[in-house]
Formats: sequence, structure tokens, C-alpha cells
Amino acid sequence: MKVEPADVVLAAGALVWRVRGGQLQVLAVHRPRYDDWSWPKGKLDVDETLPACAVREVAEETGRVIELGQPLPTLRYPIAGGKVKIVRYWAARVISSEAPAAIAREAVKDASKNEIDNVKWLTIEQARHLITFHDDLRPLERLIDEYEAGRLRSRVLILTRHARAKRRKAWKGKDIDRPITKAGRVRARDLVGLFAAFGTSKVASSPALRCRQTLEPYAEAAGLPIRTIASFTEPKHAKHPEATAKAFRALLSKKRDRVVSVHRPTLPTIVKILREHTTSKTRGALPRTMPYLPAGGVLIAHVIDHEGEPRVIAVESHLLKPAL
Repeated sequence: MKVEPADVVLAAGALVWRVRGGQLQVLAVHRPRYDDWSWPKGKLDVDETLPACAVREVAEETGRVIELGQPLPTLRYPIAGGKVKIVRYWAARVISSEAPAAIAREAVKDASKNEIDNVKWLTIEQARHLITFHDDLRPLERLIDEYEAGRLRSRVLILTRHARAKRRKAWKGKDIDRPITKAGRVRARDLVGLFAAFGTSKVASSPALRCRQTLEPYAEAAGLPIRTIASFTEPKHAKHPEATAKAFRALLSKKRDRVVSVHRPTLPTIVKILREHTTSKTRGALPRTMPYLPAGGVLIAHVIDHEGEPRVIAVESHLLKPAL
């Protein structure tokens, strides 16, 4: 049976983890209304991205400032009114409230004691016994698998196609100076929470104005400079695609979480590089046909280093509307 959007309640949360005394621990919350233990999570706000929702809910329910890591299994279950609740989860780590990504976020209010009255770090065995609903253990087991395989400490490379720009035929100036539209500016502002959710600390872009404008709201909110990469422009890519590929390979090898804004014509070259660094075990799928991403669309590659080379272990896309 097909689930219609009106019948779906979207939510997001995270399994916040740490290692203490050589043991993996996770953060759980107690809800007095239901008298249950679960992972911090909550419903999506209007115009909010799912990653931003997950970070906000963790902050409200636990007081922790986090950055998201790789995606964990999504849970679906029926709720009142014949609806289905879909909860997206990510692995997450606590970060400093002074980190650029934390500074870029909006302030949140703590959940009331009627909503959350206890927060605990649990060992894995404690979590398996204390978490109330069996389905909530599915993301936990994936977290454990990734930890034991040495893949939990991953970084992200966020690829975004610039937000909607003025049409070429309607623009009288140089193409490199063609700006984004009013709708594009709205999308750029909406992306601030998404970039911040993944702890983005480096910002890179094609020198074209439309690419830089897509990242400016986040860069300004986080207090970060935008590094421009000449080989990412459309003309440079058309003449020397190998230079674009070389520059992107260099970004993929960097150790910091970062975002880069590019053009549609450069995406086949860039996605090809990402595909070279995936394996049969990579979770998620890279787009295979043009245009690869819509204007303002986002592709996130979760990366680790393996035998001296970057390896993409998970991929996720965030388009203009959350996928059900």
C-alpha cells in the first residue's frame, strides 16, 4: 500500500555515542508520559531539514551540542489516526558549543520535565536491556557494527548544486556574475541548518556568484571564509575536466568536514570520483543520471581513510522535499 504524504509524520533523532574506559556508550532519554527509554528524537518543523531536526531535538532533550555522522536505519511504525511515523536516525558525537557549526545554529529551549525527565549514558549491554521498544535497537546494532569495524569516526564531504539562479537568457551580464533568485535565496537559508548539523567547518565553492551565494548564509552564520576553486567553474571544467577531478580528489582526502558548491555540468565528473571511492558495502546510492541533483540539492558522502585512501562508506541525498 502506498503511503501518501498526508498520512506520514516525519521525525528525526540521533544515537549520540562516546567511548569511555574502552567501552562504547550511547545517550538515552526517559519520557515520563510513556514511562519509556528511547533515543532523543522529535517531529520535523515546517521548512526544517531532517538533519537539522535531529540536532535540534537532541539539544532540546539532552542539552548536548552534537554533529551528525553516518546515517543509521530508519524506523517506520503506525501511530494514532491511521498515520505512519517515519524516524530518520544518525550516529552523532558531542562537539564544543564554540565550534563554527554550533555557532551557526539557532538557539533552542530545553524540553520540559514533563517531556524528558532523565538522560543517561548507557553501555551497550545496559542499552539493550533498558531501551523499551525492540525496534529502537536496530539503529543501535548498526552503530555497534560500525564501531567494531572501525568506521564510526567518519567525516563528511557535502556536495551541493547551487540554488536556483536567474535564467541565462534573462541575464545581461557575465555568466560568472549571474545571481540566484528569490527562491534560491530561501533555499540557501534553509541549508544553513543542514550544513551545521554535520559539523561543517570548511566551505569551498566555484568562484561563480550563484555558487558562492548558496553558501554565504552558512558561511556568515558560522564565521567561516569561502574558499574558491577556479577549476570548478563551468568554462574551466569544459576545457580541463581533469583539473576539476584533481581538485575534487584533493577535497575528498581532507580530514575536516566540509561543503562545496558546484554547477550541474561538473556533477558527472565529481560523482564519478565519488563512485571510484565506494565499495559494494557502501550504504546509500549515488545518482546515476543527469542532472544528478536539482538546483539546491545536496549529496553527502561519509568518508573514512582506508589503506591511505579515502573510502566512501555511506551516501545520503537531501533534495527540496524530504524523501518518505
